[in-house]
Amino acid sequence: MLERIMEHNKKFVEERKQKGEDKPISAHAHADVMVFTCMDTRLVDLLEPAMGFKRGDIKILKNAGNMIRKDCDDVIRSMFIGTVVMGLKEVYVVGHKDCGMAKQTPEAIKEKMLARGLSREIVDSIDIAEWAGLICNEEQNVRDVVARVKASEYIPKDVAVHGLIMDPNTGEIEVL
Repeated sequence: MLERIMEHNKKFVEERKQKGEDKPISAHAHADVMVFTCMDTRLVDLLEPAMGFKRGDIKILKNAGNMIRKDCDDVIRSMFIGTVVMGLKEVYVVGHKDCGMAKQTPEAIKEKMLARGLSREIVDSIDIAEWAGLICNEEQNVRDVVARVKASEYIPKDVAVHGLIMDPNTGEIEVL
């Protein structure tokens, strides 16, 4: 796969140069917006256009299930950098329907961990549902994440935080 990627990249870069698309753009989000969403592949090339954004407009954070796990501050840390250091004014937490993290079970994950050679000691030492960030309901997860972001002492109170849910097939977005 790596060879295929590198071969494609060489052609991609050359095509961008020929079209004049290789010029630098600002690393700052043009729209002063950060979006926190799921890593689901169905959202690639769908979420930003569905929200009316293009390359360079927004900062995007992704993880499995757009979840902020207990005692795991990395998402808040990134939001802090975006809102305080970079001055972004809005955060959108965008979940999606039919999320795989709502379909997983701790038992199934445990079996996969063991099958992939992780030690039983590691598997038995964690609360798999919490550690993996399993969610029960996509909409409730978005509401919970919005509440955690709003309650965080690291996110300025003047930052607007919104919760949205998206259909990964049609691109339709609903405000929660």
